[in-house]
Amino acid sequence: MNSPAQAFARARRYLTFQRGASTLAITAGVLIGAVSVGYLIVAALMLDLFVHQGRAVTGPSETPAAVLQWSARHLSPEAQQEMLAQLQRGSGIGLARLAARCDDRWYGPLITAPAAAFAFTRSNGSWLVGLIALLLILAVVHTTLALIMAWAAAQATADASHRLRRSIYVHSLRLGRLTLRGQAGDAFSAFTRDLEAVQDGLYTFLTTTIKEPARFLMVLVFLLLVDSAEGIPWLAFTGLILVLIAWLLGGEFANYFRQRERRASALAAEHMAQLQESLQLTRLVKGYGLDAFNLARVERQLAKYGASARVRFLARALFRHMLVLLAVCGAAVLAYVVGWNLLGGEMSWARALIVLVALASLYLPLRRLLASQRVLDSARRGAQAVFKFLESQADVRQVVGAELLQPLRDKLEFQKVTLRPLASSEPLLDQVSFTIHAGEHVALVGQDEESKRALAFLLPRFVDPTEGEIRIDGHRLPYVTLESLRLNVMLVLQDDLVFTDTAANNIGGGDPSYPLPKIIEAAKLAHAHKFIQALPEGYETVIGDLGHTLTLSEKYRIALARAILRDPALVVIEEPDVPLDDDTKTYLDDTMSRFLPGRTAIFIAHRLSTIRAATRVFLLHKGRLEAEGTHRELLQRSERYLHLQYLEFNVFAADA
Repeated sequence: MNSPAQAFARARRYLTFQRGASTLAITAGVLIGAVSVGYLIVAALMLDLFVHQGRAVTGPSETPAAVLQWSARHLSPEAQQEMLAQLQRGSGIGLARLAARCDDRWYGPLITAPAAAFAFTRSNGSWLVGLIALLLILAVVHTTLALIMAWAAAQATADASHRLRRSIYVHSLRLGRLTLRGQAGDAFSAFTRDLEAVQDGLYTFLTTTIKEPARFLMVLVFLLLVDSAEGIPWLAFTGLILVLIAWLLGGEFANYFRQRERRASALAAEHMAQLQESLQLTRLVKGYGLDAFNLARVERQLAKYGASARVRFLARALFRHMLVLLAVCGAAVLAYVVGWNLLGGEMSWARALIVLVALASLYLPLRRLLASQRVLDSARRGAQAVFKFLESQADVRQVVGAELLQPLRDKLEFQKVTLRPLASSEPLLDQVSFTIHAGEHVALVGQDEESKRALAFLLPRFVDPTEGEIRIDGHRLPYVTLESLRLNVMLVLQDDLVFTDTAANNIGGGDPSYPLPKIIEAAKLAHAHKFIQALPEGYETVIGDLGHTLTLSEKYRIALARAILRDPALVVIEEPDVPLDDDTKTYLDDTMSRFLPGRTAIFIAHRLSTIRAATRVFLLHKGRLEAEGTHRELLQRSERYLHLQYLEFNVFAADA
């Protein structure tokens, strides 16, 4: 089985189906990092302007000579005259001051080019307006890139989760065990909770795990360049070392405390389950005088639950406070290094502020990366569960060269059929053998509903028998195509009567080979046409749990119409296990009398009239076929059948 990391790597490969969107999301994320550096550059220029006020002379030892020399090299005569006038008035010259100061350095041309080309940069007021405008432009670009990244990541992630969900659904159809005893928990979990975690992890991968490291590296490069402009970048080196220590220790703290919190949560859930059990023992406690014993037991369970809860809360609190302690220690070291440089005259206020802002900017990507680890951890576990389900062995396979099954003409045979849902479980069917001839109407009776349904599920091969074999007209079921088998065998089960869709689609299943006139004809035969016409939109009315409410009788008649439309040779009909009104009974009897002649029918019977009308009755008890015969024959020779009749129908007469 794949490890959680390997499973999530497999899930990430599904992003390649939308390679363009994935690439766009990653590219936009990297560009957002570049925009973050743009913010820092604008902030640095603003700080320089605010600290020095754009003046050529900011101290008694400085002269405007450097500015004049710079203007002579880079400005036109008219621009030189204008700058000279500004210097004489003592006005600020905006970006020109910084350009003149950095002209002989490697990055000087980057500042000189805009200062020489645009006159507005050489005046404090207009330069400030320009910086604010540039800041707004960066904000618009940043927002646009963030929206593009979010859209592209959502597009790629939604496509990946769509493909994974489709795979889960298709694979669930191959797993016969999901039809038995409602054992669909792993499928539902993989389809919903686990895949939601994977989806969140994929989105985080596209929007965080690439963008934030890119932003961190770009800001780091900017920090080193700025701090090395006037000598050895001690402040940048110190800040970087502190950031790395915080990253390493913070990551270790996060893993340690997260594991402790997870273990404590699991223990707390276990202890809570025990407490719930204790609350449900009221009758036992009162009946056997166990009041003192169970109270002491509850006290022990409460103590254990409280201890687990305390560990969980303390782990969470310790993690947060340890991070705060790390941050305070780092800030104290930085404050010492900044103070040492400022007091020694080795660093200007503008440079110190710019470096501190850049260092603070490194915190955000680190914080987001640490926060994303929880999402990614959950995604890794979810991906492991999803692929574990997808790799589970299919229960039903179609052999190579399987032939088409023709409609039942002779007989259906069960030959020593045994069905166990799990290897260690009790069998739902145990060595069941019988033969049903074409055209017979057989009733299945017995107190175990699961066994009767299991027999029905075997016919369309929702699941295959653990032992034995089933034949239709001499053809073993694994050697005929599933499509032809399921076209010839239809199930009408009371748990699967309707679904949320139009009445027409509930009957026709959206199959274009079943046009509306044929659907109406089937509905008329099932006595469903009249009430469907009375619905707000007729056959286009949405019915089901999320649609128009129908009675059980109406749902059952729609399910019958669905089977009638497909004209099966063999039909399994589970009758409702609740009392029906007289009108419904009349409708059903009329439908059966017109639909069933010439067909083979197996009833999971709950009506005495159906049992009496059956050609034969099969009595199932503890998975075994205990007796078979007509209703009257079984009443005479089977005490268990007689007892069942009394329990279910209050019939206790040999001639009933």
